[in-house]
Amino acid sequence: MPSWSVQVSLSSTYVTALQASLSTELDSNLEEGKLCFSITEKSPADLRAMWNTRMRCIEASESVIDLLKGYNT
Repeated sequence: MPSWSVQVSLSSTYVTALQASLSTELDSNLEEGKLCFSITEKSPADLRAMWNTRMRCIEASESVIDLLKGYNT
């Protein structure tokens, strides 16, 4: 059975914090200041669901970091 996958490479001011926020979800690494990881699933629907989950996690993490930085200014 074929698998579906996507390779992700993200740039962010908070790349280290974002990597930490995903540490319980998946294996990732930092390459040239970018957060890199892949998602592989058995079906396109599962891949889409996991993509959405990971992106929501990243978006929520960045929002919390921005909020906390606002309290420190």
